[in-house]
Amino acid sequence: MIRDIKPKMVDYLSNKLRYNGYAQEAIKSKKPRVVCRLALESCVGIREVGGNNQGPMVELIQETLGGADKEPWCMSLIQTGIAYAEEMTGIASPVYVSEHCLTVWHKTNAIHRVKLIPAIGAICIWRHGTSDSGHTACTIGEVVSKMVDMVEGNTESGIAEGEVVRDGGGVYFTNRSIKASGNMKVVGFIKPF
Repeated sequence: MIRDIKPKMVDYLSNKLRYNGYAQEAIKSKKPRVVCRLALESCVGIREVGGNNQGPMVELIQETLGGADKEPWCMSLIQTGIAYAEEMTGIASPVYVSEHCLTVWHKTNAIHRVKLIPAIGAICIWRHGTSDSGHTACTIGEVVSKMVDMVEGNTESGIAEGEVVRDGGGVYFTNRSIKASGNMKVVGFIKPF
C-alpha cells in the first residue's frame, strides 16, 4: 500500500492554505511536519454526509490509502496530511502506510517514536481497551498539565462519557490527555517526519 493523495484533495488543501503565510513558508523551506499539521488543521469542519464513514470529503480522504469502503477514517486523515506534506516538500515520511492505527504503531520503526513529551505535529495513537481497535490524532499544541490540543478525524468535538469518541462524524479540534481517556489508552506518539 502507498499513500496516494488524489489531485482533488491536493487542490482542496492547497486552496485552504493558499493565504496562510506560515504554511507557504513551511512549503518553501521544506518543513514537512509543519505542512502536515497545517493541512490537518485545515480539514477541521469536514463532516460525514449520508451515513457513517461516508460523504464526498470523507471518501476523498479514504482514497489516499485505496478505496472508500465506509471504513473508519481517522488514520486515513493523518495519512492524507502526511501525503500532502510529502507532495509539497518532496520529503518522504517514515510512517508506515496503513489505515489501521495499531498496525501503523507497530510497523513504524521504533526510532520514530516519541520518548517523552510529544512536540507539535506528533501523531498520537490510542488503543481501545485490550483490543486491536485504535484511534489517532495530530498534536497541534504543546503539552500543558498532561493535556494537549489535537486535530482528529472520525471523532466528535469532545469526550462523551469519559471516552475518546473513535467513530464520530467529522474532523474537530480537541483537547486530550497524553495518557488516557476512559477506555482509550495512549500507546504512544510517532514523529511523522
